[in-house]
Amino acid sequence: MAGVRRGKRIVAFLAGLLSVCLLSGLPLWAGSQNREHQLLDQRYASAQPVIPLAQQPFHAELERRADLWRHTPLGQVVGDSPQNTLLNFYAVMADVGQLIEDVEASHLNDRGLFWNRQARAEMAEVEVLFDAAVASLDGSLFPLGVRPYLKDEAAIQLKHVLDFIFNSSRQVITIPDAGAMKELNDERSKDTEAWTLPGSSIVLTSQLAKDPGNSNFYFSAATVANASAMYAQVSRQVEDLADQAFFTRTFYADFIHTPGRLFPPKWYLNLPAGLRAGLETEVLFGQTLFRLVLSVLAIGLLLALLGLLFRQLIRSFRNVSTDAALVWMRDSLAWTRFGLVLPMVIAIKAAELFVDDYLNYTGMPLVVLTVLFEVAYFSLFVLLVFLFFEALGRSVSEGLVRLSGSEDVWRLSRTSNRVMPTCRIVSGVVAVALIYKLLLQLGLSPTLVLALSTVPGLAIGLGASKLLSNLFAGLSLQTDRPLRVGEFCEIGDKRGFLTKIGLRSVEIETVTGRITIPNAVAEDCIVNNLSRHGPVPGASQLQGLELNLELDAESPFSPDQIADLLALARRYADERTDLINPCFTVELEPGAPQRLRCIGLIHVVNWRDYIDLQESLTLALNQLIYRVDLSHFVLSVSYDTTDQQLAAIPALVQGIIDRTPGFELKACRLLVIGEFSYDFKCHLFSEGLSFIQFKDSIDWINRELLRELAVAEIVIPFPTAIEIKG
Repeated sequence: MAGVRRGKRIVAFLAGLLSVCLLSGLPLWAGSQNREHQLLDQRYASAQPVIPLAQQPFHAELERRADLWRHTPLGQVVGDSPQNTLLNFYAVMADVGQLIEDVEASHLNDRGLFWNRQARAEMAEVEVLFDAAVASLDGSLFPLGVRPYLKDEAAIQLKHVLDFIFNSSRQVITIPDAGAMKELNDERSKDTEAWTLPGSSIVLTSQLAKDPGNSNFYFSAATVANASAMYAQVSRQVEDLADQAFFTRTFYADFIHTPGRLFPPKWYLNLPAGLRAGLETEVLFGQTLFRLVLSVLAIGLLLALLGLLFRQLIRSFRNVSTDAALVWMRDSLAWTRFGLVLPMVIAIKAAELFVDDYLNYTGMPLVVLTVLFEVAYFSLFVLLVFLFFEALGRSVSEGLVRLSGSEDVWRLSRTSNRVMPTCRIVSGVVAVALIYKLLLQLGLSPTLVLALSTVPGLAIGLGASKLLSNLFAGLSLQTDRPLRVGEFCEIGDKRGFLTKIGLRSVEIETVTGRITIPNAVAEDCIVNNLSRHGPVPGASQLQGLELNLELDAESPFSPDQIADLLALARRYADERTDLINPCFTVELEPGAPQRLRCIGLIHVVNWRDYIDLQESLTLALNQLIYRVDLSHFVLSVSYDTTDQQLAAIPALVQGIIDRTPGFELKACRLLVIGEFSYDFKCHLFSEGLSFIQFKDSIDWINRELLRELAVAEIVIPFPTAIEIKG
């Protein structure tokens, strides 16, 4: 217990000692703090006092220029010295801010929904003044797509920064004119064409990257790009400044919180003050409630319209009919697609202008939305260009064919294959230019864009040798015209209808499918063009047809049989209207089988018609060969036949043939005395009978021959074979 009490006394002693130390040190700490504040106050008290704008050496010149701009608002803000440009800019921007307030205040006396004529005239003058001031800013560091909007914002921000500098400066600001700049350069070891406003990072320079020969002074690109950061540093101090000449306290606040570029719509100003205050509340990324709600509605309507039009566009590419009657409607379909994309392009640009100009988005949201709009706009613009030249090529092709007085589908395809490649090349060139423009709009420098373009250019140069060879071969095919679309031809071992001659390849529709042959291969192959031009200009496209039918290899045709076959074939061909200028011959090459060769012209547009015609012609000619073969036969009788019976055989055969309709007996001669029989060669000829009628007649003739020979007791010998045994 004694130890516990001793411990408590020690703790109490230490606590008391600590309290005494703290209490004794508090006045010392407080005194030190007071001394620091006194030192700071003494430092600020010893600093130079603020020099009012009216006491700055350039004030008289500033008032003179402001009066000049107020009475003669013409000319340019940029001048040949920092003084000219800076004072012109400050005076003009002060006038613009004051005039905007005056015009907006005038709406109280005019309660209409739209500005009257006088107000519109005053607004136009203010716009001219503001544009002249903005023109003195070098905005080359801003992306091209948002440069006009960001330069407008930067000009107002720079005006507020100059308000702060001119109204809170503690030093005399001397702004050099042209002579002073020359004196400054004389004192320097190296001439410079730039001047920095004292106490700031605002630089005016005559050195412009895009205009090396420029001699006027502009706000430098770095100054313009840094305007928002400078304004953020001084915005609070600007609010504490007292109102005086050239001061525009609410210029930037009104600019970013109200719709419209400089002037809000009249109907917006007529809204109740409470409602306007609610609409101008910043809710997201520094954007007002009014701006955010309307932009969401506008973008929603835009997406709905794009979705509807895209759906119709995709449907136009589905189930495209290849019917010949609808081939002439391809230009209408192409123009329909163009008409679907055109509203998309207009709608995107209208939405961009609505968001950027009317709603007056600012800052980073402006950059993001503009980039998205520009990418969508140029992408659809490229698609629009392709569809336009596609539709133009289709219309030109159809117009040329109709002017020639033809309605041939193949002539249309042939003309399209000449016109469409040219249109597509032109559309490709325009598309490349648009993509180049898009990259510039997104902020890439021209040198960087050209540098990036060398990469695909190098790839094309290294890997496109085959493409280039096919391209030149395609141009050769189009120029020399050994082939034309719609012709029936053989390229190498491929036979079919030529459906396309493109810049890279040709397409042949064979009986089994569509074959693509590179132009360079087609140019090197042996080309057999089986088509011929019509005998009269504008006539239908004709194709060549060649058939080779082998005759009886075991029993070659006699001269009489060949003559009958050619006669029957030529008469048959004359009756067919789908076979033009046919030629028939029988090839009699020594050591080779006899062949009936048919050459002619036909008019077909697809493989089905070609195969049907070839099949019908082949079948008919084989039937003629069969007829001729049966119409020449040998009648063999035995050696027991008497002279009177032999003499009666021709008359017997003649009587049978006379009773057979459609047949004619041309000869019945005893031409061969064989080893075991007398052989009569009978030569019949028939025409005008169908194939079935012909076979029935031959059947009847054979049976009548057997009957008549039996009546005349003329015996047909049986085959005799002699076996010799060794």
